[in-house]
Amino acid sequence: MKKNSRSVPKLSRLSAAVTAATIAFGSVGTAEAANWFKLRGTEPGGTAHTLQVWGFLQPTFVNYDTSAISGAVGKASPLNGTLPIPGTVPPRRTDKSSFYLRRARIGIRGTMIPISNDIDYFILTEMGQNGITRPDHNMTVLDASVTFNQLAGKRRDDGSKGLGMRFRMGQFLFSQTSETLSNSTPGRRVHIWMPEATFQNALGRRVYDQGPGNFTGTKVDGARDIGLEVFDWTEFGDPNSPYEFTYSLGVSNGDGIGIQNADRNYRYYGWLSFAKLFDNTRGPRRHDAQVYGFYQTGDIRFNNDLNGDGVPDHKQINPVTGLGGLAACGGVDACRIANAGNAKDINQKYWGIGVQYFNRPFKGYGQVRFNAQYEKAQGLTFDGQQVPSALFSGPLFENFGLRYNPDGVNEGFYIDAGYDINKHLGIKKRTTINLRYDEYDRNKGNAGRAIHTEQLTLTGEYFFHKKARLTLSYGWRKWDANDRTAGKIIGSSGTPASRHNGNAVLSGVGNRFGAQVTFIFKNVLLR
Repeated sequence: MKKNSRSVPKLSRLSAAVTAATIAFGSVGTAEAANWFKLRGTEPGGTAHTLQVWGFLQPTFVNYDTSAISGAVGKASPLNGTLPIPGTVPPRRTDKSSFYLRRARIGIRGTMIPISNDIDYFILTEMGQNGITRPDHNMTVLDASVTFNQLAGKRRDDGSKGLGMRFRMGQFLFSQTSETLSNSTPGRRVHIWMPEATFQNALGRRVYDQGPGNFTGTKVDGARDIGLEVFDWTEFGDPNSPYEFTYSLGVSNGDGIGIQNADRNYRYYGWLSFAKLFDNTRGPRRHDAQVYGFYQTGDIRFNNDLNGDGVPDHKQINPVTGLGGLAACGGVDACRIANAGNAKDINQKYWGIGVQYFNRPFKGYGQVRFNAQYEKAQGLTFDGQQVPSALFSGPLFENFGLRYNPDGVNEGFYIDAGYDINKHLGIKKRTTINLRYDEYDRNKGNAGRAIHTEQLTLTGEYFFHKKARLTLSYGWRKWDANDRTAGKIIGSSGTPASRHNGNAVLSGVGNRFGAQVTFIFKNVLLR
């Protein structure tokens, strides 16, 4: 509890400072932007190749200033002395400090020559230690897609580009928050950690359609899914500094990485963006300003009435004794089937709006970067472990100890600014300093499960090569359950049990430090 009381005033003052900085940067323009549909779904015209190997490595060290849970009472008292999960190193969630290979991705991309110059492909695999490769840490296919460009808008004689339709099929990163799209490419990733809202809303854990445990998939989906996307962009105005309009519409299984449609429901996606390109720079660090919006929705088959009494449970069964325990129905798979009759379709919605800017607005000075986004997710919400402690995150509790909120409201925002400081320090290599503030409310308005987070992240980057850099991030974090009102009053404090126990857990979530080296490699083998 003491750690939170120290952090609150500090974050409040810093929040005000960042807001002021936002206004200042807003007068310059609006976020380091790029056209991710172009970069990830198509190959550049005039440079067709049949096979290009590419990828990146990110060895990382992190340290969490986490305190053991203390002060929990009643049913939560067994948590005392254990570590709160948000204060531990993923994906094992048992340590406060560790070296690990956070990402190790290798892929191939190119054009389907000699089949067609108008068909591109994109394949990317993950071998790092993260939620995508757990629990077995085997290599996982992240992206495997083909893009058909035959109906794309054509380049006109005046340099402008018309609007058409490109069709992308397979497993890939669907249109959503720009932070997720940009984090898919190491050339644009700045901070080691995402804003909390994007981390929790976009990187989903899909729910299986049956079962007393309301199982999640064993892997984080990495914002990927299997489906079809129609997209294109148009450019108009000055060819050397054009305007750009981009759209995307998609449909997917709604079930995550490597999973076929499990519940006969689909997920639908939409994206619109309008950008001003300032010069001829292209790629993930082009100079432009952009405003965008995204929307996705879909139903998930979910069992929220485990005992069949017609009343939503809003909670999980006890992983050992509920329904007689695992032995009562003959094991995990048998339990899933035996209690599947009460499942219903529950809707999820996820949408957001944002602005981005990246440019060198003043001659003789460094590049300026600014991003801001608001996002909201509504509906079925993954709500973590029943007992939010690293001690109870083993395989048994991971499947049967999970909670969901079928009508959750989860919203957040971030403000992020950065500047190239090397010109002012006499440093020959590119060096940046970046500051981001974000807030997130999970299960907002829920009397027994609401959580509020605030985070201020300071990040420095040093590029010792065009394709290699060192990143240092420090995050000041505050987590609390102060909006909870459910439960009996604890002692004479007047504090409801849900708030008291929630803060007993969350007060241990402290600040964190990370150091990460990024190595990017690319080689065209065949043209």
